[in-house]
Amino acid sequence: MAFFLENENISYSKANILSGVNLKINKGEKVALLGKSGSGKSTLLKHLFSLQKNNASYIPQELSLVNNLSVFHNIFISKLDTYSSFYNLRNLFFPIKKEVDEIKLLLKDLSLEDKLFIKVSELSGGQKQRVSILRAKFNKKCILLADEPISALDEYLAQKVLKDFVKDYETVICTLHNVSYAINTFDRVIGLKNGKILIDKACKDLTQEDRKILYYAVE
Repeated sequence: MAFFLENENISYSKANILSGVNLKINKGEKVALLGKSGSGKSTLLKHLFSLQKNNASYIPQELSLVNNLSVFHNIFISKLDTYSSFYNLRNLFFPIKKEVDEIKLLLKDLSLEDKLFIKVSELSGGQKQRVSILRAKFNKKCILLADEPISALDEYLAQKVLKDFVKDYETVICTLHNVSYAINTFDRVIGLKNGKILIDKACKDLTQEDRKILYYAVE
């Protein structure tokens, strides 16, 4: 099992955001979290990450990139705890070919290979989001927790990224505002509203009425 919450109250900045949460997510599940802003999606995702930090890659909505560092170094950051301090320091000033080659290959997949040593501050919003996605991928964890990871991407890239998520990670939990993407890409949909889980169903079991509820949950 990846996650198990039983009647949990979850807070953010000392404010109670989610109440009485009961949730079980098994290894291998691909789950979409839906709900309008303020429904508690991000708070739930951060809480789940706190429970599985050693096994999960996390893409925060605010991206958490270091603007003064290059794309290469922002991606490599996700593996700092894998190597020695000496190796990391050397790689900061003299990028190691093995790491450069691996990261350049990742960047090519999302059409960013020409940005390898460009500072993140010089990128567009969509390019920054792609860097954050690739940083998580470079980390190579079995669980992915992603908070609105495709909000700045065009339709083609958005669909590609979501398909890659479900292919590359054993377990995926992703917050989205697009109900169609959720239904077409994931196995299970969890809809939140006012700090409560409103819907928790397999996509194949969703009815038209369920889809309506999910639609209004994100408007």
